[in-house]
Amino acid sequence: MKKVYIYNKYNRFWHWTQATLIFFLAITGLEIHGTYSLFGYETATFFHDNAAWALIVLIIFTIFWDFAVGEWRQYVPTLKLMKEQINYYIFGIFKNAPHPTHKTKYTKFNPLQRMTYFGLKLIIIPIMIVSGLFYFFFFSSLNTANQLSLDWIAYAHTLGAFILIGFVIIHVYLTTTGHTLTSSITAMVTGWECMSDEDAKYAVEEGLQIKIAEIKSDLYSTESRTKLLDAALKHVEEQFGLSHDSDLKAAIKQSGVGYFRVGKDRKYEEVNEGWLSLYKCTTLSDVIGQPLALNRGEEDRKIVDDIFNKVINGETIKSGEVKRICKDGNVGYHNFTASPVRNEQNEIVGIEGFIIDTTNNHK
Repeated sequence: MKKVYIYNKYNRFWHWTQATLIFFLAITGLEIHGTYSLFGYETATFFHDNAAWALIVLIIFTIFWDFAVGEWRQYVPTLKLMKEQINYYIFGIFKNAPHPTHKTKYTKFNPLQRMTYFGLKLIIIPIMIVSGLFYFFFFSSLNTANQLSLDWIAYAHTLGAFILIGFVIIHVYLTTTGHTLTSSITAMVTGWECMSDEDAKYAVEEGLQIKIAEIKSDLYSTESRTKLLDAALKHVEEQFGLSHDSDLKAAIKQSGVGYFRVGKDRKYEEVNEGWLSLYKCTTLSDVIGQPLALNRGEEDRKIVDDIFNKVINGETIKSGEVKRICKDGNVGYHNFTASPVRNEQNEIVGIEGFIIDTTNNHK
């Protein structure tokens, strides 16, 4: 079992602050509805209004932060592995089956969580805020004749509240489905999550791949690429706390990071030993001068062609996954980064990038 750094300080701050405010809003809101008496109606209303304003400020600031640091990508819905994730929660979790997805710093949520959080952020919470603002600004000015016009807003606000309460209950239950009973809650307190060796290795490999894309500057010599990989690995080791974890550190180094460069003619110009190993090739002559579509099926060629066209036109792709056909006929999968290669005149003359094997995730 390994500990991997998943949640940074702001992740933890907004999570616990939002949870506290929603919990407090539920308590005061139910009292305003007359469910019980705790603070008294006027005091409960005062607390509810001010907690709502605090939540709105937190949401606005967090939206700004999400877009500033790229965290918004965590919430983009996907149907990839959705069926497997649903089956895991319904059946697999009770049979100690392996989790169909991996949690990392860059992909914190599984497909079902992404869909749920997307709905909360774009539908439920906006409904709560808008309906609450209607009450706050307009309720006191209404007379008996038009008071009924806000009935539907009351129903929407109350329905949204019960949906949020239901989400919190399910959310708390699902926190017990981590590597240990309390590992998910502990991770949201400390930032460090306990994972199996395989999950930890996957998380660090993804971090390594993304860091390589971020710090890449000069890849035209073998020496500079080696320094780049070493620099990226050092950063990821420090970030994920692996400096004293020699077994995992060795596993990452031995996993093989493949490098490739392709010219504008869509033919391979250079690959490294890691690339050859992943594709089960023995010599450079198997690859150099061969077309980019060398290792693809018909459907995957279109995907790779689309990626090539984007990068050759100046776009940098920091993360993605494609399928490959190895020389021995077996099928593999890998994450990749890709960016333009420029000459001294700043003209794009090809593309280059790194690949990390993800085949085990599809077994």
